[in-house]
Amino acid sequence: MRRWLDQVIDYAEVKRGVLAALEPTAWQDLVTHSHNPIEGALADLLNAGKAAGSLRTDVDAHGVLLLIASLGRLDQEEWESTARPLMNVILDGLRRQETDR
Repeated sequence: MRRWLDQVIDYAEVKRGVLAALEPTAWQDLVTHSHNPIEGALADLLNAGKAAGSLRTDVDAHGVLLLIASLGRLDQEEWESTARPLMNVILDGLRRQETDR
């Protein structure tokens, strides 16, 4: 899980820099091109976790992507101290709580 988290954080950092450099129209094209495959893969992972009973059932891939995309709003100066803790909050929030069972 830690390796996956590191990869997501690294991807979000690269995406943050790329998106900041793109014009709004080019940014929209990039999102359209990459969003569907990523959302589909994430949906598969979430569905597997839901079926196993380890993930909450009221969250979908689109919502999780919106949360992860918020990391792209971090300034470079706050990236190291903020991105990983926020990603941990996102992942912890996906776990099914005992009260949900």
